[in-house]
Amino acid sequence: YSEFAYERYNKVEASAMRAVSEIPSSNNLRLQNLVESQLEITKTESCLNALSAKFALK
Repeated sequence: YSEFAYERYNKVEASAMRAVSEIPSSNNLRLQNLVESQLEITKTESCLNALSAKFALK
């Protein structure tokens, strides 16, 4: 499960960074911060889901 989540996270990150690079630079930093914080949330949720799935199996 967690490998799948990690792959999905990497794809989201790649497309997000592509989108950021196409936007004029005045908005870039703010948007990049927004994207990065959203990715951190996604990564944290993936970890929590993997952990809860692991403990549910026991």
